[in-house]
Amino acid sequence: MWYLVLSHTQPDKKGNIQQDHEIEHKEWLDDQHRQGKVLFSGPSSDRDYGIYIMLASNQSEAKHLAAQDPHHIRGIRTMQVFEWDLRRAFRLDGATIADVEQMAGQR
Repeated sequence: MWYLVLSHTQPDKKGNIQQDHEIEHKEWLDDQHRQGKVLFSGPSSDRDYGIYIMLASNQSEAKHLAAQDPHHIRGIRTMQVFEWDLRRAFRLDGATIADVEQMAGQR
């Protein structure tokens, strides 16, 4: 299943506290991308949210994985994890959802 993770920066943690752990957060994300667990990631334009799309067996696994983000462990951000019933990807004549999952190594 697909999951959308919204990672919200706590107002009192903006600035230096968040920046102090940014490298660790990016390394964690890079590792998740390499493993095919996180497929897309990036901040909202106002940088209040980190947003990532992940593949997991179930919501419990998705929440457990997202909770390992160093920003969540340190309480810099809070998270919401939504199960996403993804139906289409890219152009209608292009890659299918199954193709994307296969590229991620999940099938």
